[in-house]
Amino acid sequence: MNKLHMTPNPWAAAQTTVQCQNCSQVFAVQRINCIDTLLWPEGRQILDDNAVFHPVCPHCQTRADISYPSRYIDREFGIAAVLVPGIENQTPEAILPYMNRYVDRLALDGMEHRAVGNFYALAEQMRIHQHGLNDRAIQLLKPIIIGGLQSKGFEVWNGFFMDLLHPDGAEQMEDTMYMSTQEDMQAAYTEDVYQFYIYLTNGEIIPRGINDTAYQICMNILKDKELTDDDGLFHLYDLSWAINIHNSLYPN
Repeated sequence: MNKLHMTPNPWAAAQTTVQCQNCSQVFAVQRINCIDTLLWPEGRQILDDNAVFHPVCPHCQTRADISYPSRYIDREFGIAAVLVPGIENQTPEAILPYMNRYVDRLALDGMEHRAVGNFYALAEQMRIHQHGLNDRAIQLLKPIIIGGLQSKGFEVWNGFFMDLLHPDGAEQMEDTMYMSTQEDMQAAYTEDVYQFYIYLTNGEIIPRGINDTAYQICMNILKDKELTDDDGLFHLYDLSWAINIHNSLYPN
């Protein structure tokens, strides 16, 4: 198979080193400081493939999860995201105002600005905007899916949007949750399905889908919370944010 010819990324640093968590060997990987799809069209594919950001140890073949500050700018999709490693474990209220003071230096007008904590979430932003979806509604879907798995005893770390599927018929898809505002569930089986990878704490990945009615319900939640409009500033919309929104719907 012929390899895809890649144009050089103008923001790729030479190398960085990674220590394998399995065998403790140190190996070199390419570090990508910025993906601007206007100047590096292949950046979307690189981000989607995950190979660069989750390299395999050449000594024991164990996949490593790396994280370092990086940016993703996509004028066509209207998204500018900044990766701040571990931001979900820090205080976003202290970080985001600092970033927003320099928002004009980080991206262009008319873009949605997002902060994320890892490369999984950075790639997720690319996929969400590629399909023209609302990323806050996508985040609100996660507690619904994860809650169903936790009720069955699964221990979940996080989940990330992967694709939007268009069913050919009206058959129920495997590993998919369906919500309906009608008694007849048959119509729900014809709806688009939002596909996620759910990551368990043991490293296992479970594919899960959820139908468009659930997405529309989440859009209505955003409308009721007056969160449908974007103000052009940096925001962190992640699983914790989504859980807090759902919890606010049913206060104690």
